[in-house]
Amino acid sequence: MLSTLEAAGYVEKNPLNSKYHLTNKMLEFSYVVTSQLHYQDIIYQVLKRLTDELGEMMYFGVPHGEYVLYMFNAYPKIYNQNYPIRSIMGEKAPMYCTSLGKAMLSTMTEEEIMWRIDIEKEAFTPFTIRDNDALIKEIEICRKRGYAIDNIEHEPNVRCVGVPILGRNQELIGALSISGASHNFDDDKVEKYARVLIDAAYEIKRRL
Repeated sequence: MLSTLEAAGYVEKNPLNSKYHLTNKMLEFSYVVTSQLHYQDIIYQVLKRLTDELGEMMYFGVPHGEYVLYMFNAYPKIYNQNYPIRSIMGEKAPMYCTSLGKAMLSTMTEEEIMWRIDIEKEAFTPFTIRDNDALIKEIEICRKRGYAIDNIEHEPNVRCVGVPILGRNQELIGALSISGASHNFDDDKVEKYARVLIDAAYEIKRRL
Protein backbone atom coordinates (compact mmCIF):
# COMPACT_ATOMS: atom_id res chain seq x y z
CA MET A 1 0.00 0.00 0.00
CA LEU A 2 2.80 2.41 0.88
CA SER A 3 4.59 1.63 -2.37
CA THR A 4 1.41 2.46 -4.29
CA LEU A 5 0.97 5.74 -2.42
CA GLU A 6 4.64 6.56 -2.99
CA ALA A 7 4.31 5.88 -6.72
CA ALA A 8 1.25 8.16 -6.83
CA GLY A 9 3.19 10.92 -5.11
CA TYR A 10 1.23 11.03 -1.85
CA VAL A 11 4.01 9.83 0.46
CA GLU A 12 7.80 9.98 0.42
CA LYS A 13 10.32 7.69 2.06
CA ASN A 14 13.12 9.16 4.13
CA PRO A 15 16.28 7.32 2.99
CA LEU A 16 18.00 8.00 6.32
CA ASN A 17 15.50 6.21 8.57
CA SER A 18 13.19 4.45 6.04
CA LYS A 19 10.15 6.23 7.50
CA TYR A 20 7.38 7.63 5.34
CA HIS A 21 5.80 11.09 5.48
CA LEU A 22 2.95 12.78 3.61
CA THR A 23 3.74 15.04 0.68
CA ASN A 24 2.15 18.36 -0.20
CA LYS A 25 -0.04 16.53 -2.69
CA MET A 26 -2.28 15.64 0.25
CA LEU A 27 -3.17 19.33 0.42
CA GLU A 28 -5.22 18.79 -2.73
CA PHE A 29 -7.61 16.64 -0.72
CA SER A 30 -7.69 19.19 2.08
CA TYR A 31 -8.65 21.94 -0.36
CA VAL A 32 -11.41 19.86 -1.97
CA VAL A 33 -12.92 18.88 1.38
CA THR A 34 -12.85 22.35 2.97
CA SER A 35 -14.17 24.00 -0.19
CA GLN A 36 -17.27 21.81 0.05
CA LEU A 37 -18.02 22.79 3.64
CA HIS A 38 -20.74 25.41 3.24
CA TYR A 39 -20.25 26.73 6.75
CA GLN A 40 -16.53 27.42 6.63
CA ASP A 41 -16.75 31.11 5.65
CA ILE A 42 -19.37 31.88 8.29
CA ILE A 43 -17.43 30.21 11.08
CA TYR A 44 -14.11 31.76 10.14
CA GLN A 45 -15.66 35.24 9.96
CA VAL A 46 -16.99 34.85 13.50
CA LEU A 47 -13.72 33.30 14.66
CA LYS A 48 -11.58 36.13 13.30
CA ARG A 49 -13.84 38.90 14.58
CA LEU A 50 -13.91 37.52 18.11
CA THR A 51 -10.22 36.72 18.33
CA ASP A 52 -9.39 40.33 17.45
CA GLU A 53 -11.98 41.68 19.91
CA LEU A 54 -10.87 39.46 22.79
CA GLY A 55 -7.16 39.23 22.06
CA GLU A 56 -7.23 35.45 22.51
CA MET A 57 -6.62 32.43 20.27
CA MET A 58 -9.64 30.60 18.93
CA TYR A 59 -10.17 27.20 17.35
CA PHE A 60 -12.85 25.32 15.45
CA GLY A 61 -12.87 21.53 15.31
CA VAL A 62 -15.08 18.71 14.10
CA PRO A 63 -15.55 15.16 15.40
CA HIS A 64 -13.27 12.55 13.85
CA GLY A 65 -13.91 9.24 15.57
CA GLU A 66 -12.68 9.61 19.15
CA TYR A 67 -10.66 12.67 18.16
CA VAL A 68 -11.15 16.35 17.48
CA LEU A 69 -9.95 17.35 14.02
CA TYR A 70 -8.85 20.99 14.02
CA MET A 71 -10.23 22.76 10.95
CA PHE A 72 -9.59 26.46 11.63
CA ASN A 73 -7.60 28.56 14.05
CA ALA A 74 -7.40 32.33 14.43
CA TYR A 75 -4.91 34.46 16.31
CA PRO A 76 -5.33 38.06 17.46
CA LYS A 77 -3.36 40.88 15.89
CA ILE A 78 -1.71 41.49 19.25
CA TYR A 79 -0.95 38.47 21.43
CA ASN A 80 1.04 37.45 24.46
CA GLN A 81 4.57 36.71 23.27
CA ASN A 82 5.03 34.22 26.11
CA TYR A 83 2.29 31.99 24.72
CA PRO A 84 3.32 29.65 21.87
CA ILE A 85 1.69 30.43 18.53
CA ARG A 86 1.43 27.74 15.86
CA SER A 87 -1.15 26.60 13.37
CA ILE A 88 -2.78 23.29 14.28
CA MET A 89 -5.08 23.04 11.28
CA GLY A 90 -5.37 19.39 10.27
CA GLU A 91 -4.05 18.11 13.59
CA LYS A 92 -6.00 15.81 15.91
CA ALA A 93 -6.44 15.66 19.67
CA PRO A 94 -8.41 13.26 21.90
CA MET A 95 -11.94 14.30 22.76
CA TYR A 96 -11.65 13.31 26.41
CA CYS A 97 -9.12 16.01 27.36
CA THR A 98 -10.02 19.02 25.20
CA SER A 99 -12.74 21.62 25.59
CA LEU A 100 -13.72 21.15 21.94
CA GLY A 101 -14.02 17.40 22.43
CA LYS A 102 -15.98 17.56 25.65
CA ALA A 103 -18.28 20.21 24.19
CA MET A 104 -19.10 17.89 21.28
CA LEU A 105 -19.47 14.86 23.56
CA SER A 106 -22.06 16.79 25.58
CA THR A 107 -24.42 16.69 22.57
CA MET A 108 -24.14 12.92 22.08
CA THR A 109 -25.99 9.90 23.41
CA GLU A 110 -24.52 7.73 26.15
CA GLU A 111 -23.59 5.05 23.61
CA GLU A 112 -21.86 7.56 21.35
CA ILE A 113 -19.95 8.98 24.30
CA MET A 114 -18.80 5.62 25.62
CA TRP A 115 -17.19 4.34 22.42
CA ARG A 116 -15.26 7.60 22.19
CA ILE A 117 -13.98 7.66 25.75
CA ASP A 118 -13.72 3.94 26.59
CA ILE A 119 -10.20 3.81 25.19
CA GLU A 120 -6.68 3.78 26.53
CA LYS A 121 -6.16 7.34 27.67
CA GLU A 122 -2.84 9.13 27.75
CA ALA A 123 -2.09 11.39 30.72
CA PHE A 124 -0.94 14.50 28.89
CA THR A 125 -0.70 16.44 32.17
CA PRO A 126 -1.29 15.65 35.87
CA PHE A 127 -4.81 17.08 35.39
CA THR A 128 -5.90 14.79 32.54
CA ILE A 129 -9.14 13.00 33.45
CA ARG A 130 -8.74 9.31 32.58
CA ASP A 131 -11.50 7.66 34.60
CA ASN A 132 -14.65 6.99 32.55
CA ASP A 133 -17.08 7.71 35.40
CA ALA A 134 -15.37 11.02 36.15
CA LEU A 135 -15.46 11.93 32.47
CA ILE A 136 -19.15 11.14 32.16
CA LYS A 137 -19.87 13.39 35.16
CA GLU A 138 -17.77 16.13 33.58
CA ILE A 139 -19.64 15.79 30.27
CA GLU A 140 -22.98 15.97 32.08
CA ILE A 141 -21.87 19.20 33.76
CA CYS A 142 -20.88 20.53 30.32
CA ARG A 143 -24.31 19.64 28.96
CA LYS A 144 -26.15 21.43 31.78
CA ARG A 145 -24.13 24.67 31.72
CA GLY A 146 -23.69 24.78 27.94
CA TYR A 147 -19.90 24.87 27.74
CA ALA A 148 -16.84 22.71 28.42
CA ILE A 149 -13.49 23.45 30.06
CA ASP A 150 -10.05 22.03 29.41
CA ASN A 151 -8.43 22.75 32.77
CA ILE A 152 -4.77 22.18 31.80
CA GLU A 153 -5.75 18.65 30.72
CA HIS A 154 -4.19 18.47 27.26
CA GLU A 155 -1.28 20.91 27.28
CA PRO A 156 0.73 22.21 30.26
CA ASN A 157 -0.24 25.71 31.40
CA VAL A 158 -3.04 26.00 28.83
CA ARG A 159 -6.70 26.47 29.70
CA CYS A 160 -9.57 26.44 27.21
CA VAL A 161 -13.33 26.91 27.14
CA GLY A 162 -15.45 25.46 24.32
CA VAL A 163 -19.04 25.21 23.11
CA PRO A 164 -20.72 22.93 20.57
CA ILE A 165 -22.03 24.32 17.29
CA LEU A 166 -25.33 22.89 16.12
CA GLY A 167 -27.09 23.28 12.79
CA ARG A 168 -30.65 24.38 12.19
CA ASN A 169 -31.86 20.80 12.68
CA GLN A 170 -29.84 20.41 15.89
CA GLU A 171 -27.22 18.30 14.13
CA LEU A 172 -23.69 18.55 15.48
CA ILE A 173 -21.39 20.53 13.20
CA GLY A 174 -18.38 20.96 15.47
CA ALA A 175 -17.19 23.10 18.35
CA LEU A 176 -15.63 26.50 18.97
CA SER A 177 -13.07 27.29 21.69
CA ILE A 178 -10.99 30.06 23.20
CA SER A 179 -7.56 29.15 24.56
CA GLY A 180 -5.02 30.95 26.71
CA ALA A 181 -2.24 30.69 29.26
CA SER A 182 -3.65 29.28 32.51
CA HIS A 183 -2.12 31.99 34.70
CA ASN A 184 -4.21 34.56 32.80
CA PHE A 185 -7.34 32.45 32.40
CA ASP A 186 -9.17 32.52 35.73
CA ASP A 187 -12.74 31.35 36.40
CA ASP A 188 -14.21 34.80 35.79
CA LYS A 189 -12.61 34.90 32.36
CA VAL A 190 -13.82 31.38 31.62
CA GLU A 191 -17.43 32.41 32.36
CA LYS A 192 -17.08 35.60 30.34
CA TYR A 193 -15.69 33.76 27.33
CA ALA A 194 -18.26 31.00 27.67
CA ARG A 195 -21.05 33.56 27.26
CA VAL A 196 -19.28 35.01 24.21
CA LEU A 197 -18.92 31.55 22.66
CA ILE A 198 -22.55 30.61 23.33
CA ASP A 199 -23.67 33.79 21.58
CA ALA A 200 -21.28 33.03 18.72
CA ALA A 201 -22.72 29.51 18.37
CA TYR A 202 -26.25 30.97 18.11
CA GLU A 203 -25.05 33.48 15.53
CA ILE A 204 -23.50 30.75 13.42
CA LYS A 205 -26.63 28.64 13.68
CA ARG A 206 -28.81 31.58 12.50
CA ARG A 207 -26.52 32.25 9.54
CA LEU A 208 -26.27 28.68 8.30
